Amino acid sequence: MPQNKLVIATIAALVVPLTGVGVLGQTTDAQAASTTTVQASTQSINPACAAVPTTTTESDGVPGPVFYKRLQCLGSLAGYQGPIDGVMGPNSWIGVSAQLAKGGYYRAPALYGWESTEVVRALQRWAAANGRYSGPIDGVWGPNSYRGAAWALNRSF
Repeated sequence: MPQNKLVIATIAALVVPLTGVGVLGQTTDAQAASTTTVQASTQSINPACAAVPTTTTESDGVPGPVFYKRLQCLGSLAGYQGPIDGVMGPNSWIGVSAQLAKGGYYRAPALYGWESTEVVRALQRWAAANGRYSGPIDGVWGPNSYRGAAWALNRSF
């Protein structure tokens, strides 16, 4: 049933801009930019994230499946549509990177589909911006990096 809602929402998002144009293929640059902005701002968190508990990584500095599920939930805010299973694949990391880029934390020239030093730096910047990380922004995970990122993840949704 949730997949049907996604398909209907996707079709509606495509039909509304097209009906406003009147004729297919005759959009102005301003209309295209407006449509892109509206569609980008309508991303919402994956409904499965409601069942993901807070992660204990905030206190112990050790990441586990719940930590990675919460990262996938963060990525779903930027369009990640895969499972919220705690197994970080390329699309999970791209979603996380894209969401962190929205806040200016991810600064690499491309979104990488792996746990790159760039995405770790972005998570460290995000944790530091939330006042929960004071270590170096070096792209290397450590217990304090995990604690800071987990603190922000636990309070983001």
